[in-house]
Amino acid sequence: MNLLTLDLNLLLVFDSILRTKSTTLAAEELSLTQSAVSNALKRLRTSFDDPLFTKTKDGMLPTSLAEGLAGHVSAGLASFREAVETKTSFDPQTSDRSFTIYMSDLGQMVFMPKLISHIASVAPNIRIVTVDATPKDAQNAMSTGEIDLALGLFMSFDPGFHQQRLFREHYVAVVRDGHPGISTSLSLRRFLDARHAVYKPTAGSHAIFEEAVEGVFEENGRVRQVAVRLAHSLGLSQMIATSDLLVCVPSRLANAFNDYASVRVFPLPFEAPTFDISQLWHDRCHRDAGHRWLRSTVASLFVSLHGQQSAGQN
Repeated sequence: MNLLTLDLNLLLVFDSILRTKSTTLAAEELSLTQSAVSNALKRLRTSFDDPLFTKTKDGMLPTSLAEGLAGHVSAGLASFREAVETKTSFDPQTSDRSFTIYMSDLGQMVFMPKLISHIASVAPNIRIVTVDATPKDAQNAMSTGEIDLALGLFMSFDPGFHQQRLFREHYVAVVRDGHPGISTSLSLRRFLDARHAVYKPTAGSHAIFEEAVEGVFEENGRVRQVAVRLAHSLGLSQMIATSDLLVCVPSRLANAFNDYASVRVFPLPFEAPTFDISQLWHDRCHRDAGHRWLRSTVASLFVSLHGQQSAGQN
């Protein structure tokens, strides 16, 4: 027989008759009329060219062919039921599911310590995998299910994605504790005079801020002294702590620096762009129970008092 021509709903009838040994009981179990079950059995017999069940004093008993099919059909239906139940229910305390999150190295420093600490206490078997990629590659991977969630600053995602703002971020200036020219405050003159380290990740999310900084130098007729340009945040705190360089980074990254190095953080002496940090996910996993739990967990940990949720965030 050709599986493509078989109505798979008939397998539910097959499984029910197999277990109940009765078309009457099968009809009751499936909330169908007895004639509907009899008609389904007739179609099954035609499809398999076999009686499948024979009527005896002990009920409807399977033929040899039906006995051979029984285990495969029952296992297949059980697997499908499990998949459906997994989609509609999720227990974080017992689940061993793995979630893949797209974020930058900066995002990993800001998000992961708090997220992992929380998950370890409420969902000890859940596994988190982080990946970095270009925004375009990340979108493709999210649409196919290879990436579950994106955390960070995203400005050009295509339709078909949901977004929830977590918090509004701003930039600050960071120098080493004991910097010879910047101690208790940061004036515009000191900012313009300083030698700079420029943190500019490959994803390009830092570009708008850097354009604003360059504009400040141009307005004041100054040329920025850039000693080093960096594509990654790894080692940046130690670099600042052991030099007289100044770097501008998002405030939460600067706060994380304090855990690793002796640095001082100052407000910028000029107006600078702010930006939204969000979580994004594809519509394909919008209603998945496990994914809803993950998004809710991220929101509970990182949405600020002024965080703004999208209408479809749940």
